[in-house]
Amino acid sequence: MKRFREGLREISDRVGHGSLKGSVEVDQVYAHYQHEGLTFHHPDGGEPLYLLTPLFAKGTQDYMHRLAERAFRDIHGAMVDNMEDLSGEVFLRAPWEFGDLRASGHPVVSVNGAVIYDRRPNVERLGPDDLRVKSHLRDLFDPDRYGRR
Repeated sequence: MKRFREGLREISDRVGHGSLKGSVEVDQVYAHYQHEGLTFHHPDGGEPLYLLTPLFAKGTQDYMHRLAERAFRDIHGAMVDNMEDLSGEVFLRAPWEFGDLRASGHPVVSVNGAVIYDRRPNVERLGPDDLRVKSHLRDLFDPDRYGRR
């Protein structure tokens, strides 16, 4: 029994203690609206639930498998890889209209609350002026696309 406890302690020491957290934020003011808009039409490509769908599809199979496979040698790196993969899924699945939403994936990994990985999004959060320009361009180039006229 003593040997078993020592073995568990060794495994615990090798894997680490505390919490390991990964997240991907899609940092645009309208991201949640687009994500949840199940009836929206995306003529340029993309889909609703662009973050939730790949998380559920890959979460237990791919992401947990990667963590388990690398638990003893690089579990933190495995979580970084998982969050980068999920951010890549956002790039493939988010609405494509101007490209800013899909390029806004922001993966972060923390251990016991301390951030160990934080890759900025390829496109930072758009401000009010940027959003007005987008709206103007949309109306200028294709005013009927979204039934606005």
